[in-house]
Amino acid sequence: MDMSSATKKKPNDLKIYKTKQLIEDLKSKKGFHTELISVYIPHDRKISDVTNHLKNEVSESQNIKSKLTRKNVLDSISSLLGQLKNIKEVPESGLVMFSGAIPQSNTPGTEKNELYIVEPPDRVTTFRYHCASEFLLWPLEEMLTSKETYGLLVIGRKESAVGYIKGNTIEVVKEFTSGIHSKHSAGGQSQRRFERLNEEAEIAFYRRISDTVNEIFLGFEDLQGIFIGGPGPSKEKFVKDESLDYRLRDKILDVVDIGYSGVEGIRALIEKVKEQMENVKYIREKEAMQSFMKEVSNESGLATYGLEEIQRALNYGAVDTLLLSEKLDTYKIKLGCTNCEYSEIRIVKEKILEKIKGDAQEEICPKCSSNSFKIIEINSIIEDLGEIAESTGTNVEILSTETEEGEMLNSTFGGIAAILRYKIDY
Repeated sequence: MDMSSATKKKPNDLKIYKTKQLIEDLKSKKGFHTELISVYIPHDRKISDVTNHLKNEVSESQNIKSKLTRKNVLDSISSLLGQLKNIKEVPESGLVMFSGAIPQSNTPGTEKNELYIVEPPDRVTTFRYHCASEFLLWPLEEMLTSKETYGLLVIGRKESAVGYIKGNTIEVVKEFTSGIHSKHSAGGQSQRRFERLNEEAEIAFYRRISDTVNEIFLGFEDLQGIFIGGPGPSKEKFVKDESLDYRLRDKILDVVDIGYSGVEGIRALIEKVKEQMENVKYIREKEAMQSFMKEVSNESGLATYGLEEIQRALNYGAVDTLLLSEKLDTYKIKLGCTNCEYSEIRIVKEKILEKIKGDAQEEICPKCSSNSFKIIEINSIIEDLGEIAESTGTNVEILSTETEEGEMLNSTFGGIAAILRYKIDY
């Protein structure tokens, strides 16, 4: 059995979340002309090669007729070159850089250079230099799309089902019914003929399933493996028939007994083989939340939830696993006074974030009454808690609401929960 999928490095949920947020921010940034530069650098690309490429672009940019556009493009490239001087080698997953003249109003000449550097959540495989009126984001978006897919076949003599699991989604592609009769009251030659016809119908049934599986699964680019389950000997007969394409037969990771056939068996099959595909997000979400609920049920004192409780536990270094809902719409705002160095923290919901930003422009410092009281920093609670957690060696799981467990975290526990290393007194 190929167990390589089980030993793969666990995806970094916090890095994926931050990249998603950055992409949404960068989508809103548009230039007046082709002044926004995107650079994708693979690990095996030398920094000196990238620098030389950018220097060549500097020469090409001298031909731009518009003086303002030429200046903006040169500023963007210079910003990239300045940053590359500080980088000795490209990280293992590669490097993505964005630099561009972003208008501060609708008037040309108000552009301000902005630079973003991303260590991508997946490997950059191709060097790209792209200059346009918007940043090139689709290669980065593709890295966030879950590619690992496992085929799920539940084979029964009367009912069967074909599906797959990908990311946090289970998809049942097709259900099958054989129409095979289970009993025949007559005996003798009639009984034997009935049995032979049933055997032929059963084989035809399995081949009908194989035709569908071949058609669908051969189209998957990143099919990691196939799991087959079902009650009784039907699943073994299906495998033995060899009507499944040889390329898919090579991907069969396990054939297991389950008590259900048809669609009901899909979830039972997942439960049976979950350890062999533990890095699939659906499995990780279920496992994480089930572990939390076990501690809640046992009243062990090792489960806690709520923002204040989690913050305290993180400060103690007591959190083993932090569970956050990606639907959390809470932000932490730090405000400070440049005159007297007074500062304060406010926790606000996303729906009033823009109002708070506007109101903060008019606020005076509560301590010295000067008008130097400004917003210093805005972070989502996911980033804020996630970064504290990672600094203390805490495992961070960011759950979608696509699974029952993820929805429970969001609706029942306010989107913030934790499993503790040890009990603490609140």
